[in-house]
Amino acid sequence: MDNKKVLVRGPALTQSGYGEHTRFVLRSLRLQEPELDIHILPTGWGATGWLSTDNEERHWIDQAVEKASRHMAEQLPYDISVQVTIPNEWHPMAALNIGVTAGIESNKVSPIWLEKANAMDKIITISEHSKNGFTNVEYRGTNKQTGQEMTMRCMNPVEVVGYPVKTHLSVEKEVIDLDYDFNYLTIAQWGPRKNLANTIKWFVEENYDQEVGLIIKTSLRNNSILDREHAANQVLAAIPDLPDRKCKIYLIHGDMSEEEIHSLYVHPKVKCYVSLTNGEGFGLPMFEAAYSGLPIIAPSWSGQVDFLYTPFESKNKKKKSRKKACFAEVDFTLAPISQDAHWEGVLEPDSMWAYASEGSFKTRLRQVRKNYKKWKDLATKLKEWVRKEFDSDKMHEKLSFAINKPSPITKIQTKDLPKISIITSVYDGDDFIRPFLEDVTRQTIFKEKCELILINANSPGNEEPVIQEYLEKYPDNIVYKKLDEDPGIYGTWNIGVKMSTGEYLTNANLDDKKAPHSIGRHAKALFVSPEVDLVYADLYITETANELFEEVTNTSRRYNFPDFSYENLKMVNMPHNNPMWRKSYHDKHGYFDEQYRSAGDWEMWLRGASKGSVFKKIPQVLGVYYFNPKGISTNPDNFSWKQQEEASIYEKYAENE
Repeated sequence: MDNKKVLVRGPALTQSGYGEHTRFVLRSLRLQEPELDIHILPTGWGATGWLSTDNEERHWIDQAVEKASRHMAEQLPYDISVQVTIPNEWHPMAALNIGVTAGIESNKVSPIWLEKANAMDKIITISEHSKNGFTNVEYRGTNKQTGQEMTMRCMNPVEVVGYPVKTHLSVEKEVIDLDYDFNYLTIAQWGPRKNLANTIKWFVEENYDQEVGLIIKTSLRNNSILDREHAANQVLAAIPDLPDRKCKIYLIHGDMSEEEIHSLYVHPKVKCYVSLTNGEGFGLPMFEAAYSGLPIIAPSWSGQVDFLYTPFESKNKKKKSRKKACFAEVDFTLAPISQDAHWEGVLEPDSMWAYASEGSFKTRLRQVRKNYKKWKDLATKLKEWVRKEFDSDKMHEKLSFAINKPSPITKIQTKDLPKISIITSVYDGDDFIRPFLEDVTRQTIFKEKCELILINANSPGNEEPVIQEYLEKYPDNIVYKKLDEDPGIYGTWNIGVKMSTGEYLTNANLDDKKAPHSIGRHAKALFVSPEVDLVYADLYITETANELFEEVTNTSRRYNFPDFSYENLKMVNMPHNNPMWRKSYHDKHGYFDEQYRSAGDWEMWLRGASKGSVFKKIPQVLGVYYFNPKGISTNPDNFSWKQQEEASIYEKYAENE
């Protein structure tokens, strides 16, 4: 698609963290000029100052701002909007809307953030911690249209792209004179989250009799004498009254160029970076210290975890990939954020922060100073890994791709999908049939693309009146067949497979439930991956009969299935109760083995996977598994034979590679 009009909205001309994030986005998008016509809508950010640079990038930004002004004055549309800010400020501005955020420093985003995220087509954040803040949280609420209780979750894809390593020019003169040869450095804005007061207090208490220093770099709120005096008074107030104190505190308050800040990291007398932060979206100063080769003391929680560990392969038999801490880890306790940090619509009162241990921090200060070579060697190793993993070209290309190459799934329309056949065995389902049919027929693509094949396996129940009711409602979508005898669950499924007219197949059990978009999401995942035979997703577990996907309250109970591999499939039936597969799978691998009563689907998937069929996990929770005490798989009375059945299947495929 040539010459797409892209609007980037964000604080591109400020000296804030979000300003730097916006410029990162712009530099990445410039890789695709002239295919992309980039326009900029600049915004302010807090009390941070504005850039005063005069270079090629600044001239390019100014031109892009002018283009946006003319384009928007004529009320012309954009193809893509990229909005770099906190989600509160996101709103659709183009055909495709992408939200870019440093995320949240606590453990979860607010309801407003979640609502805004669901209004975007894609979210790009800076760390796995930030991603988890979106994907691992949910809120109960009331549907404004129906009045029904519902659960709000993040329904859109979240992608992680970290910051790039930068190359800095050296400064001609050191920006600070230091009295001692061993100094610690911290760079942070004063506030409750950065924990600067404790950083100063505990440092002085530990090092009052040592010839060491602590450099504190803070930023201007406004360029005034009062602002500078206020910063100095905050530092002085945090220093314990120890008359014989040898250690020194240095304050650098004000704007500095990137090169000047970098000179602090590589100063021959600066030996270690310290942070007692309660939480970070990413932790840019720590990141800069890491790729500069400084040893780091910090809590092992939040955004910095993405770059403070190096991977290695364990030497055990399984050779699992593990991570090694290449920094001095400070112990911490997770607890609710402080009252003064509560920010309506951003930081929820019950959000969690990591509170560093005083004793652990002091111990780490002492350890790094006394055994500096050990920590410097670790820092050097970390520097090499970070520079490789977060290489500038690599990160810019990754972000450019993430923005301009959205998931193919977002482009698929329902009309493009093939027909889907949903196979259901009806047996002893009086308590479930109506809620089941309501759940299936509310699938977002049901009317346009689905056929529901209901096979009554000589049920002793009275399901038919309800089935007839829905047959009249959906005559083009529901097929009903009643059998004279029960052939078992897999015999019933085989009949359904042979009756099906869809290109894609899925099963739907009477007592389980699906997310309203589940079948559509599965179908799109198959559609964009022609090499894949089957797709599956994680599930919530409930012990409440007929509980809808939106009504599940205990979402900590769930099946978190691993990504597909044949070895993983031999250990657990990842497709479980909510797979979707191609009908052509049966042309290659036959039908379900009817000798099995409970695990025949697992055997079917192992049979195909052992011969090269590929499965794929969808990174979303899309269904609800009802732990039915009377179910074939869950009834305790069936445990013995069920265990024997699974053991025989495992033994059958144990040697297959």
